[in-house]
Amino acid sequence: MSVIIMVLLILCAVFTAGSFYYLRLLGYSASYPPKRVLKQKALFCTGSAGLVLLLLFFIQLLI
Repeated sequence: MSVIIMVLLILCAVFTAGSFYYLRLLGYSASYPPKRVLKQKALFCTGSAGLVLLLLFFIQLLI
C-alpha cells in the first residue's frame, strides 16, 4: 500500500510542477504555444494534481 501512496505523491509532484511551468510560460509575452493552449495545460495539470491529492486523502482514510 505504501508503494501506491509513493507513486501518487510523485504523480502529484509532477502535475504541480507542470502547472507551475505552464503558468510561468503564460507570463511571457511571446511564446510559441498560444495562450489558450497554455491555460488549458495549466488547468489540466492543476486539476489532476487536485484529484491525486483527493485520492491520497481517501486512501489515507482507508488505512
